[in-house]
Amino acid sequence: MTFESIFFSELHTSGFGSQPYLKTFKKRPHVSKSKIDAYSNCVYLKVGDFFSKAGYSDTDSRYISATSMTYDIFMSIYDVNTQSVAAARFLELTSDLNTKFGKFIKSLRRPNLEVRLIGMQDAESALPLYGVADMIAQNRLSVYEIDLFGKNIRHIAFDISSGMSYNVLMEDKIYKPGELASKMTYEQFEKSLRG
Repeated sequence: MTFESIFFSELHTSGFGSQPYLKTFKKRPHVSKSKIDAYSNCVYLKVGDFFSKAGYSDTDSRYISATSMTYDIFMSIYDVNTQSVAAARFLELTSDLNTKFGKFIKSLRRPNLEVRLIGMQDAESALPLYGVADMIAQNRLSVYEIDLFGKNIRHIAFDISSGMSYNVLMEDKIYKPGELASKMTYEQFEKSLRG
C-alpha cells in the first residue's frame, strides 16, 4: 500500500491530527544552516510563497528552505528524472497555488514525481489537507514523505540536487530535547503573519 493511499484513507478518520502523523521511507537527516547559506545557495519561503525550477545546474540555488514552521504546510513536488521542483508554503491550498502546481506538473514529460508534505501542529484542523489530498489524487502523484502535526517548530530544507529533505540546524548544533517545542497559539501565529 502506498503512502498516498494510506493518507487518503486515514485523513477522514476520527482523531486524525491529534498526534504526529509520519509516513516516510527513512529518517530525515540534518543539515547546518551555514551549509545551506554558503554561496547564497538557498531560497527561503515565507507563508504564501511558491517556487518552481525546471532542472538544476551547479550555478543554481541548491536548497529551498522553510524555517520556523508551526501551523503552516510545506509541500514540494519533485521530478527525479529532471531535478525539477515546485514548492510552496501555505495555510491552505488555494486555487491559485493549485493552478501553479498543475502548470508545473503539465510542463514535465514522463515525470517521476515525489511529493512531500511537512508541517502543522497537534489538534489543528485537518481541513487544509482535504484540498491537498484532492490535488494529489487528481494528478495521481506519489507521496514520498508525510510529516504532519506534532508540538515542535520545524526548520526544513529541500535539496534540489539530490531530492532529499533535511532538518535545518539553525545554530549549527543538534537540538536538546524539548528545545524545538512550540508555545505559539494559532492566534499568535496569525498575528505574526499580519505583522
